[in-house]
Amino acid sequence: MKATKNQKAFTLLELLVVMAIMALLVGLGLRTFGSVQQKSRDGRRKQDIQSISKALELYYNDYKHYPYASAGKILGCGENAAEECEWGDVWQNTTNQTLYMAKMPLDPGGSQYFYLADAQGQTFRLFAYLENLEDDAVVKNVDGEPAYYSGTSCRIIDYVLTANTCNYIVMSSNTTTAPNVVDSW
Repeated sequence: MKATKNQKAFTLLELLVVMAIMALLVGLGLRTFGSVQQKSRDGRRKQDIQSISKALELYYNDYKHYPYASAGKILGCGENAAEECEWGDVWQNTTNQTLYMAKMPLDPGGSQYFYLADAQGQTFRLFAYLENLEDDAVVKNVDGEPAYYSGTSCRIIDYVLTANTCNYIVMSSNTTTAPNVVDSW
């Protein structure tokens, strides 16, 4: 079958231009989608930390001190509330059946929350790693760049919980100072 002069078709150049435009639009869409997912996980982290903070206040009302800390975990589970609470498990004193949280939150991105309390249990600090480093809640160094809190471990890098990677904090209402900030990890 021979082509006639009245037949219309796309040239190779026109097809390449259309494919390039489509690839650009898909790339922008995927980037925006990834950013939205990060912000969603960060919002969840903030909610989780606030929920844990409220449960810590309930614990304080019962014991007149916040639970002690062990390697970033809360010591307030099990018999006489003396065992480590595992993230993702129930937070309960099994001696008197006091339930503080039906399930300790897990970080939605695979990182880990980090808990610190002073030696007397009168103050606490809860940490998380926010992925969106442009979030206003992320700690900043003196130059206004994203930084991290020293002595904390929130982020898992290459399957290892990595030091100095927490960049978001919630403190007990009677805590006035945040821990030291490090510029990089």
